[in-house]
Amino acid sequence: MSTTDPGVLARELAEKLAKGLHVALGRLLDFFDLRLTPELAGKLRKASAHVLHVVLHELVHPLAEEALPWLRELPDADRIFVEELLARMVERAISLELRELLGSEAVLVESFEEQLAELGGYEQLRGLKMDVEDLRLLFSAFLTHADCPGWARDFAIHLLELKDRFLPGEGGR
Repeated sequence: MSTTDPGVLARELAEKLAKGLHVALGRLLDFFDLRLTPELAGKLRKASAHVLHVVLHELVHPLAEEALPWLRELPDADRIFVEELLARMVERAISLELRELLGSEAVLVESFEEQLAELGGYEQLRGLKMDVEDLRLLFSAFLTHADCPGWARDFAIHLLELKDRFLPGEGGR
């Protein structure tokens, strides 16, 4: 189905996610030979806060590829540095907004420490010289213009300019 209406696409994705979750939940209960109790339902609701977090992060990648075609031309370390940091800035900003709308139990917002640990897991980012305060400052800078359409494009360029400061001797342009 082809559409240019974000609402139509959101409904399509929501329907697929709902159907997939329905099937997956049944299969998971079968795998563990469990029945759904109120206590287990509460634990599953809590775990589901990760769903929006992961979806947001994964949606950033095709959007970045579309909006920033120059990313494909970068060496892997540069591309991953920009794309993964940008994904975490966008994911955090939107997750915080959704948390206000849906409640804190509905949306996971990773700590800066968790985000930094994830970044360290990328082979291309092993030499990353960034601490929690650096990440906090980057996010603060991202938020200053987060309401401006296209800001993610400008911020990606800013990240690329900062790359050598945080990942010295890697990649290269």
